[in-house]
Amino acid sequence: MINSVTFRIFDFSENIFLISLKEKNKTPNLTDFFFSLSKHLRASKKWIEVVSGEDSLIIKYNISDITNTNAKKILENQLAEFTYQEQQKVTSILEVPICYSEEFGLDIQNLKVEKDLTIQEIVGLHSSVTYKVKMIGFTPGFAYLGDLQSKLFVSRLSKPRVNLVPGSVGISGNRTGIYTLGGPGGWRIIGRTPLSLFKQKKKNPFAILPGMEVKFKPITTEEFESFSS
Repeated sequence: MINSVTFRIFDFSENIFLISLKEKNKTPNLTDFFFSLSKHLRASKKWIEVVSGEDSLIIKYNISDITNTNAKKILENQLAEFTYQEQQKVTSILEVPICYSEEFGLDIQNLKVEKDLTIQEIVGLHSSVTYKVKMIGFTPGFAYLGDLQSKLFVSRLSKPRVNLVPGSVGISGNRTGIYTLGGPGGWRIIGRTPLSLFKQKKKNPFAILPGMEVKFKPITTEEFESFSS
């Protein structure tokens, strides 16, 4: 249990606070810490939006309902009430099947040329790592996974796609990510998983959460088509 931490609150914008820790080394698993804090803050229903990151958290409030000063007082009280119960280390790894064929890997051929790698090398580099879930954002359920092999570091697309298919797997910078619900996105798409990572009727509808570990398993197009999630 960890409760002797000092929070730092910054005015990120007109109606957004950024929360970080003054001494980050007191909390070994920052991702899980801020994810737990986000659940604590959401429970109060005082905030429009609460988004946890790798080592910080942002809160959005309605400036037409509350002043900055009062919002900060409420936040300070909620932070004082928060006690973090450190989770046991994750021992199981979520295996996510992924097909890297051109049909699903929309950018894999361009990546092959840009990085001077074969498709087999791209697949090997991407699937050889056990990734940690660093955070969930920018769309519901989008999992930021790290760290990517340096040979695969690549910039975002100059023009994002409007509507990606759910399950699309992309890379950008030192991260790889899964578009759980599809939607717009500018990451380089190298494959797709047939696994359904969103179960609407479940209490926790998203299969991937901060602090978890993920391993990609390459599958063929035939295996993708016959897969039943």
